[in-house]
Amino acid sequence: MGTLLFVQLEQSNPLQAQPAPQLEGEEQPAEGAPAAQEEKPAESAPAEEAADSETDSESGGFLLWKYFQAGGSFMWVLFVAGVIGLAVFFERIYFFTTRKLSNRTFEQDLIDALNTKGMDGAKDILAANEKLTISKILNEGLAVSEGDPEHFSKGVEREAGGYLALAERGLPILAAVSTIAPLVGFLGTVAGMVEAFDAIANADSVNAKVVAGGIKVALLTTAGGLIVAIPAMTFFQYFQSRVNAFATEVEQAANHIYKELLKKAGKVVA
Repeated sequence: MGTLLFVQLEQSNPLQAQPAPQLEGEEQPAEGAPAAQEEKPAESAPAEEAADSETDSESGGFLLWKYFQAGGSFMWVLFVAGVIGLAVFFERIYFFTTRKLSNRTFEQDLIDALNTKGMDGAKDILAANEKLTISKILNEGLAVSEGDPEHFSKGVEREAGGYLALAERGLPILAAVSTIAPLVGFLGTVAGMVEAFDAIANADSVNAKVVAGGIKVALLTTAGGLIVAIPAMTFFQYFQSRVNAFATEVEQAANHIYKELLKKAGKVVA
């Protein structure tokens, strides 16, 4: 009976029915609540990307100018050379546009006229195209020839030389720019490399920043020289081809008239 009483007292003890006390500072999770989740970092990546894009757009307009400044004094030399080459280009474009050197049908029209009417037909063609430079050259040759083929040939050669010199005006400048600009760029390259090695020699410890400035100058001046030289060479070749084509056309047209004058003089035509 004593044992039964002890069991009843143990079951009815209120102290044993309570849960164990918690330590101070320990949080009790709410019943049925989900486990606590880690806090997510604030989504600042889009904002940072937007700020970077704004910075890039602002600096993009000054990027070329920054490269120009980084190239040093050599870039100013290349800039002047580029301006000179561009001025010659526009002047030559104006010349070849306003000066009517010839047309596509002139030579064939001259041949047809010589075959049908002889020298009278040739003079008619020259009169009909008197505004063309090629007609002026051939007319000048006929004016001094007095019917002599050799005098005509010399007159055309002299007159054509003057017009060709006028057509080639400025082309030596383009040739010089296309030749000198890469050399200036290479000189800047050498200067930049010297600067880079000098920085290495004077630095206590060598790293990328020590030599980056000199190498940057070297690369920028080389690129600048090529940027100026390539268009200048292209323009020179284009205008020179125009001059050569005109000289060939004058020579062929004069040769047709020369042969006709030989026929009139009773000389054998080869």
